[in-house]
Amino acid sequence: MSEISQLQRLVPNRQDLRVRMRLSAAEFLLTPLLMVLGAVALAVGSVSADISSSEWPADVRAVFLRLFPHDNLVKMLSVIATGLVTVTTLTLSALLVAVSHTATSVAPVVFDQFLRRRANQAYFGYVAGCATYTYLVMAVSRPEWAGVGALLAVVLAAGALILLVFMGYLMIDQMRPTSVVRSIQELAYRARVRQMPLLARSRTGSLLEGESVPVTTRATGYVIDISTARLESLLAGTGETVEVAFQVRIGDLLAYGDTVARIRGGSPGQRAHVAETVLTCVTIDRARNADVDPDYAIEQLGNVAWAATSTRQNPDVALAAVGALRDLSARWAAAGVPDAGEYGGPLPVVYDDAVQRRIAAALIDLIVVSASSRQHQTCAVALSTLADILPQLPERDKDVAVRSLQRALPATLSHVASVEMGRGLAKLRAALDAIGMEDMADQVREMGPRLVRESGLSDKDDLIDHLDDTETTGPRSFRFR
Repeated sequence: MSEISQLQRLVPNRQDLRVRMRLSAAEFLLTPLLMVLGAVALAVGSVSADISSSEWPADVRAVFLRLFPHDNLVKMLSVIATGLVTVTTLTLSALLVAVSHTATSVAPVVFDQFLRRRANQAYFGYVAGCATYTYLVMAVSRPEWAGVGALLAVVLAAGALILLVFMGYLMIDQMRPTSVVRSIQELAYRARVRQMPLLARSRTGSLLEGESVPVTTRATGYVIDISTARLESLLAGTGETVEVAFQVRIGDLLAYGDTVARIRGGSPGQRAHVAETVLTCVTIDRARNADVDPDYAIEQLGNVAWAATSTRQNPDVALAAVGALRDLSARWAAAGVPDAGEYGGPLPVVYDDAVQRRIAAALIDLIVVSASSRQHQTCAVALSTLADILPQLPERDKDVAVRSLQRALPATLSHVASVEMGRGLAKLRAALDAIGMEDMADQVREMGPRLVRESGLSDKDDLIDHLDDTETTGPRSFRFR
């Protein structure tokens, strides 16, 4: 029996239905369902008004019955209900067709953004609610009623047709790669703000040494949140004697047995107590939460740029995504992390903020993948953007980024010796010099003449001479010769 119990513990929890319903409600279904329920309530109200129409003044009731005969109302309700269902079907079909045209670059992101937009949720909820209302009123309609419910159905259907015009434009606009990129940026801004309490109240490195108790998870999924309020309550009785060092970050994918945190300091009993309950502070789910996970936005932008760069497509999509990454990095570096006092004081918690490091990694990935599509514009912009953000990185992130860049730099030799490539390399070399990476700057300097030779150019064919003009290139550049 003990072996069977052990095997049962290894089987994931059978809560898939509840998890799916929770995710569906949070991602899309909640707003439409609420609007459908509102339509049902409106149908009950309008039917009640029709039932009480026998008590109306005779003249008023006669006007309603003369203007809206029962047979005409029933036919009209049937047409409205069928038309609303048809409109909904055509809208979904148009969405699928539009997504199929962007399937090579931004389709997964389009689906994710489409589901999370409140305007889309409200539109589908409104149309579904109108159809539900119309069918309910049509099912109970009587010849002697005044037709209040039918009149409201006409008004609601007219509103649905007006909204269809606006939603048609909004859906088309949402398919544009630039709109997708802009939406991801906005999500990243908001997610970073919501993540600030954890970042402000945490340490960047461990202050306690000695034996640690590892905390592993039995759940499978993404870390979607780490609650500072629960951590504060958990550690309230231990002061600074116990430290929780998280081994994961928000957005990481966990499997059974992965180490989530290590508990250091305090007595064995205190460590054991914290280790038993610290997982209640960590929320693990099947889908990532874009509301508190800026790394998710960075990965989406990186994936959009990667897909557009790895194929022979218009490079504008990749350039827009790189521009968004540069903007996010600059804003977050300028804003920094607020003082812990603004959120209730520091906690003995270690958490690694890797957001800038992941931006640098996404840009380095583009340098590598651009070699397959020969998109020198994207490679040049990625090099230039790295030059902009390297001085802003913390020392640890800076070292990791430079080492990764050193391994990826040979991929630039597959491109032509274009003016854009020259400017990108020149700017990167100047940035490496500025942060004290002279050896790496020398390697970048050597890439210039190598790139010219690989392109079959001679000195007189070198088009990069004018890159010493600082007004054109920004930082002081170098000649390829």
